[in-house]
Amino acid sequence: MTNTQDYEKIRRKKKLIKRKKIRMVINTIVAMLLITSIVLGGYYYRLYRIDEEMISAKNKEIEELNDRIANDTYSEEDIRSIMSDSENNAKQTMLTYIRNTFESGEGALTVLENLYPNNIIVPDSGVYRFFEIKNYRKSDNKENCFVYPVKNEENGSYEGRASYEDGEMRARLGVDVSKFQGTINWNRVKNDGIEYAYIRLGYRGYESGKIVNDSMYEVNIKKCNAVGLDCGVYFFTEAKTEEEAVEEAEFVLESLADYHIELPIVIDVEESANISKSRTKNLTKEQRTKNVIAFCDRIREAGYEAMIYGNLKSMMVMMDFEQLEDYDKWFAYYRYPIRFPYRYRIWQYSSTGSVDGIKGQADMNLMFY
Repeated sequence: MTNTQDYEKIRRKKKLIKRKKIRMVINTIVAMLLITSIVLGGYYYRLYRIDEEMISAKNKEIEELNDRIANDTYSEEDIRSIMSDSENNAKQTMLTYIRNTFESGEGALTVLENLYPNNIIVPDSGVYRFFEIKNYRKSDNKENCFVYPVKNEENGSYEGRASYEDGEMRARLGVDVSKFQGTINWNRVKNDGIEYAYIRLGYRGYESGKIVNDSMYEVNIKKCNAVGLDCGVYFFTEAKTEEEAVEEAEFVLESLADYHIELPIVIDVEESANISKSRTKNLTKEQRTKNVIAFCDRIREAGYEAMIYGNLKSMMVMMDFEQLEDYDKWFAYYRYPIRFPYRYRIWQYSSTGSVDGIKGQADMNLMFY
């Protein structure tokens, strides 16, 4: 009797081990499905739309596996073979995807973004920083409602203009300018389909710390007002403290004079042109965030809307995005489609645009309504 009981225990134990191995096979197949959907799915907010036919096929495959488990028809050799095939297929799928991505002209960032769909990935001084996507206010923009500039395969540049309209929301086309655009013919700008303009009001010197107006500010804002374009202003910050940020805001308010300002006043948060000499190069994320809030709150106190301009590094590395949820964002991002899930009011989609009346290249923007 004892021998029979021992035999049954050993038999059940072997069967349990086999079933665990089979379950591992099933989990591997499911994992392969997810990996395939990720690497082939494109930008991350499409990754969860796994093809229904693929799901149906995999479900059928899993049912067949369960039937064979129930009938105990899998051998050790079967298990090893399935595991090996699954691993090899997954590896080949991944290697093929990576190779095709690089051969198409895309880089490591595209690969990483597709492999880590729940993260915002930011290139930063030779490394990549990963930020988990959190439950902040998400963008309402629908990807299939964008029209993007077309890539010129010969030189890699993008041509044409972006647009957006989904029936409920549309985007207005605008430019932003500074002294670097020189003398502008604002009538021609308006007649070229531009609906609004942002003008650099001033900046704080990244070495001296001195606050000055942009040398073309008054000329640009007067002429922009004269032709009837909606107008906004932005200020490039190099504030080290909250007190300096308020000082910058006061300078902006004093410089508005009697000009017409229809759009939010913007604080420009970017790395300085010469970061090694910048007075804010060692500023902490926490302090920079406090400075930006101090600037925006002073602008609001004066009765204007406030907005924050920056790129991926500005938004995620240089500032604490969570503390800035209540402020509108002007987001600079020159890749298509937009791999940024959070809400933004303006998208600067190009720094190499062409506008009649502006010599050379111009920054192009879409403002969403």
